[in-house]
Amino acid sequence: MFLSAILVLCSISMIESNSCDISKEKSMISSMLQSIEKKMKECSANENCPVGWKKYKDHCYFVSPGGKNWQDAVKQCKNMGGYLAKITDSEENSWVVDMLTKSAKHKYGYWMGSSDLQKEGDWRWVQDSSKVCFSQWLPGQPSNLGNREHCGHFWSLHQFQWNDAPCGHNGMGYICECSNVSNCLPFKG
Repeated sequence: MFLSAILVLCSISMIESNSCDISKEKSMISSMLQSIEKKMKECSANENCPVGWKKYKDHCYFVSPGGKNWQDAVKQCKNMGGYLAKITDSEENSWVVDMLTKSAKHKYGYWMGSSDLQKEGDWRWVQDSSKVCFSQWLPGQPSNLGNREHCGHFWSLHQFQWNDAPCGHNGMGYICECSNVSNCLPFKG
């Protein structure tokens, strides 16, 4: 905004000293100001997040370009200074779903950090072992189909509602979350 103010002051003094076509000058200044403000918003939207991460509130999120099984996704997020995404409320879930809707490339969906690997039906977050309190399960899920579905994911085929899947499924993308922005690291295949 400081830069914008300087630009406006300089432009006003230019208009006062050479006022051939004031309305044309005003229009040009207004357009330049809008362009600068737009670029500043774009820059601040990902402020403090590394390249490839997106900021939401005080956390950064990374959507994987490739597929992994759940355990490998956990390791990859840890190597990047974060953890598989922990969704705590409907607002955060809506933001993640919107982000996935715009950029999704994985047919089956994206791993999140929830699982019931320790005890069937007791869904916990891998990041801190806390209980999954908020959820957006697809109706009828989690189903533990064949007694082998223990890891949570956003299911692409059903508008990114939550589903349980076999943890060894390699066709899933994954979403990393980083709550301490200074720990987030860029993606390295």
